[in-house]
Amino acid sequence: MPGLTTSLLTAMHALMAQQGAMNVSTNNIANANTPGYSRQIPILEEAQTCRQGSLIYGNGVQLARFQSVRDELLALRIQEETSQQSGADAQTTATQQIQPLFASTGQDIGSQISAFFSSISQLSTDPANLSLRTAMISAGQGLATSFHTTVSRLGQIQSGLDGSVLQSVGKINQLAQQIANLNSDASSLQAAGQDGGRVTDQQTELIRQLSELTGVSVIHTEHGITVTTGNGTALVVGNQAFALQTSVGSNGFQNVLSQGQDITATLTSGSLGGTLTARDQIVPGILRQLDTLASDFASSFNAVHRQGTDLAGNAGGDFFTPPSSLEGAAAQFSIAVSDPAAIAASSDGSAGSNGNLTQLLSLASSPLSSGQTPIDSYSEVVFQVGTVACNAQAESDASSLSLQQLTDQRSALSGVSVNEESVNLIRYQQAFEAAARVITTIDQLNQVALNMGANGGGF
Repeated sequence: MPGLTTSLLTAMHALMAQQGAMNVSTNNIANANTPGYSRQIPILEEAQTCRQGSLIYGNGVQLARFQSVRDELLALRIQEETSQQSGADAQTTATQQIQPLFASTGQDIGSQISAFFSSISQLSTDPANLSLRTAMISAGQGLATSFHTTVSRLGQIQSGLDGSVLQSVGKINQLAQQIANLNSDASSLQAAGQDGGRVTDQQTELIRQLSELTGVSVIHTEHGITVTTGNGTALVVGNQAFALQTSVGSNGFQNVLSQGQDITATLTSGSLGGTLTARDQIVPGILRQLDTLASDFASSFNAVHRQGTDLAGNAGGDFFTPPSSLEGAAAQFSIAVSDPAAIAASSDGSAGSNGNLTQLLSLASSPLSSGQTPIDSYSEVVFQVGTVACNAQAESDASSLSLQQLTDQRSALSGVSVNEESVNLIRYQQAFEAAARVITTIDQLNQVALNMGANGGGF
């Protein structure tokens, strides 16, 4: 038959279980503001019952384990949205640097094209005026300068993005190594049948940070977690991290390598993916459009200029230096005429004729080989820059909203409610005090029984 000793052990087990439960609530409250922390709950179970003859009696309660509250699917969605938002933010940051280059400041390409045609219009009123001819050459040089400045600034932005690639790869390697180091701890805890919530929370936070840099995929195995990039390139397998490398490619920019294989084109999300998209697609796309504009404008203008004659009655030559190739035409854009008298303003060989200037002026409203007028062609570049910027910002805003909703869901599930934990703490404390009173009562009964024995059982 169970006696006072059995009751004492049952109460003692209750004290230990409630003490452990209070420790869990206290730890939850302490980590209420810890990034990535998932609240823990104590799993209390009825202790194994005992049988004595035909009687079955309980042995109280036991604290089976601590269990972290988390949703792996929700964590996966947060990782995906984090990567999308970081990629969009990287593109937004890049386009915010690009947009001022195409603002109407008077020194931009569009303003300089208008100023150049304005100088031709002024010269047409007095074709033999050397001052007006000099002004036309100066306006042409201003247009060339605006092309050069824009291309140079785009190159600087591209170089800055290239530097960010190096930094991102370094951070990815650092985070991957930390995750691999934690895999050993997680495996040991799982083998011992423990929750390992602390290690898992640390890994989850590291993976979230990794997701900001690049899209990742996480697979849970008996050896911990395996982390790969979105295209399956291994970053972490067990306790081993596979570092990414960088190498300068034929374009002069850093390519990202994994075990010798170029994976640059496969990195499309996260800040690294967004940076690569801006560096390898957005900026080169703008440069190609500027090259096309510069090449078409120089070729069309030269063709008409060659049809006229200069002040000496000689056939006109090239006004702009013909680009050697389409690629780099904007950077090479320059004036071939330095002598004001060499401007082919006349259409009939006389010094006072402005017939060819009229033809040159008509180029302002005539389509280039691209099918658009010079101003419209430039406006198309501006429109494309604005569209890319708006799309990146819209994607960032949408991802931010979605990520906030997912984060709120995670907070509701895994986050710590100080009020709820305070109530739990009081509940466990009351259960602890009740068990303590049982022990006190049993102790008093034992004292009475001992005193009775010391007195010989008399009254």
